[in-house]
Amino acid sequence: MTEPLLTMTVDTANQPPIVTAIGEIDLSNVDEFKDSLAQAATDASAITVDISRVRYCDSAAIRTLFAVAAATALTLIVSDTSPIKTLLSISGLDRAVTVNVAQ
Repeated sequence: MTEPLLTMTVDTANQPPIVTAIGEIDLSNVDEFKDSLAQAATDASAITVDISRVRYCDSAAIRTLFAVAAATALTLIVSDTSPIKTLLSISGLDRAVTVNVAQ
């Protein structure tokens, strides 16, 4: 059995809701990512997205995060050693949302 490219969990019991993504986010699964974020954002003025265990994401994921940030307060949790942290900086997303670094 092969490991899925992306594993998503949504915890709406917390406020703000927490979406956790593990693996890779790209054009092949960005709709699943969007759906999870939309589920979390329902009736929430803010959401937290833990991408600290995301190994790779492409521009489709970044566009999705920008769209969410335009509609609700967004906090991202990223790994200090992840290339995702650099991608957030290059794209400017780190200036549009709150970024917390996981140790």
